[in-house]
Amino acid sequence: MKIIDSVYGKEEVKESVLIDLINSKSLQRLKDISQLGIPDDYSHIKGFSRYEHSIGVMVLLRRLGGRLEEQVAGLLHDVSHTPFSHVIDWVLGDPTKEDYQDKIHGEFLKNSETPDILKKHNMCVNSIINYKNFKLLERNAPSLCADRIDYTLRQLVRTSDKGLVDKILDDLFVNWNQIVFKNERIAKLFGEEYMGLQVNQWAEDEMRGRYYIFSEILKKAFQENLISLKDLNGTEKPLLKSLKESKDKFVSNNLNLLKKGFKVISDKNGILLKKKFRYVDPEVIVNGGYFPLSKLSKDYFELIELEKTRSKEINKIKIIPN
Repeated sequence: MKIIDSVYGKEEVKESVLIDLINSKSLQRLKDISQLGIPDDYSHIKGFSRYEHSIGVMVLLRRLGGRLEEQVAGLLHDVSHTPFSHVIDWVLGDPTKEDYQDKIHGEFLKNSETPDILKKHNMCVNSIINYKNFKLLERNAPSLCADRIDYTLRQLVRTSDKGLVDKILDDLFVNWNQIVFKNERIAKLFGEEYMGLQVNQWAEDEMRGRYYIFSEILKKAFQENLISLKDLNGTEKPLLKSLKESKDKFVSNNLNLLKKGFKVISDKNGILLKKKFRYVDPEVIVNGGYFPLSKLSKDYFELIELEKTRSKEINKIKIIPN
């Protein structure tokens, strides 16, 4: 199987377990799950699918020398995402944690075709689910891991020079089963770009406003039985069709608001919208060991502290239609 990826370029996959998983219903379903949560037709920022990200994580793990089981785990790490990804945390979970998908991941995998595929290739689903086994794939924030690196580079390749993405990729290195940077300057570049995405895209006022509006649409749709919890096992297009064909004025008016756009202004009597604060503190290899960038760069340490403080500020907003 030949893959052409927007971040990594060409990759050939010959391992039958990976090919079977890529072609499985669970992975193919992710083609219609938006990584950023808000589908492109209703967002001011163009994103990508969870399928693209999952393939990308697998490819990155291959490039970093990750063993086959870790590549499998990389492919499967997002299969339990519901339609609209982390928007569902504003409906059924906690938007400051964004962990609804994590809570249902094991059960979702076990109830899918995945265990049979893995068994066919002498692998165990329980081992694949346990991400503590895969230190290149997942680490607790703010450490580097393939998941965090891929979704960052995948968004950057849409908004920045591809040369920037290649420069970051070329500097990555695995040391004692940990992804590190060889060069402090490149590590700082990655960290600053990640923070820029957090501040200017993932958690900026308009994106939080869109999450709020779309989550209120979904809440109303659940209340009016326009959609059901069972629909969360499916994809986005059928759900969007149900919403667009609804006679409910609240649903249709708010979909139009997302479509036409709006302004966001600060208002002490407005709505308080919280979203998960994300940052990375990349490790850099120094004299055979590795250290967090914040320990090597005073400027980067101060940037993290500044944005942490800002993220805790009470910032109420008002949404004004265009």
